Amino acid sequence: ITAAVVGVIANLAVWFALHVLFSNSDLLQFEWRAALIAALAALLLFRMKRSVLEVLAVSAVAGLILGHI
Repeated sequence: ITAAVVGVIANLAVWFALHVLFSNSDLLQFEWRAALIAALAALLLFRMKRSVLEVLAVSAVAGLILGHI
C-alpha cells in the first residue's frame, strides 16, 4: 500500500467521523448517541472478536433504541 492510498483512507476516515459525530458540521454539537454506538461497535469487533454482521445488527438495534430517546 502506498502512502497516497493510506492518506486517502485516513482523510476519508476523519471526514466521516466529523460528519457523524458532530451535528451539521458544528463542532459544538457533539452527537453522543453516534459516539456511543461507535464505541460499542469497536468494543464488539476488537475486544470481543464478534463478526461484522453481528456488530451491524447490534448497531442497528442500538440506533433504533437511542433514536427514540
